[in-house]
Amino acid sequence: MSNKGYSDSSFSRRSFPEKLSFSIAIALLAILISLVFYSWFTQSNKPPILSASFGQDIRQVEQQYYVPFTVTNKGEQAVKSVRIIGKLTLGETIEQIAEQEVDFLSRDEIINGVFIFTHDPQKGELEIRVTGYKIP
Repeated sequence: MSNKGYSDSSFSRRSFPEKLSFSIAIALLAILISLVFYSWFTQSNKPPILSASFGQDIRQVEQQYYVPFTVTNKGEQAVKSVRIIGKLTLGETIEQIAEQEVDFLSRDEIINGVFIFTHDPQKGELEIRVTGYKIP
């Protein structure tokens, strides 16, 4: 009995384009597997480090003040449901508290948003902070 198509020399009977495409596919697969292992071994498990800050370009439209903010995740883990509070204080009185929630923040990601206040933030003191998040 003969083994048609399954002999040891079946690879040598392939055409050059078949050999070339097979070699490229094997090389790409090897590169992909090595990159997965590299990222797996070099990844650190630093917890999320979140920071929030206000932007400078406050704009007024009618009786509302739009205050831009930025939230940054400097940690090595992604987070979801990030809660941010912006507080406007005029004198000794807290005039307004605004809240935002960011659905997802990857590691080393920066996201921008806007708080809307009804009092002029330039006449008071603005405070922003991240109040919590969830680990996906």
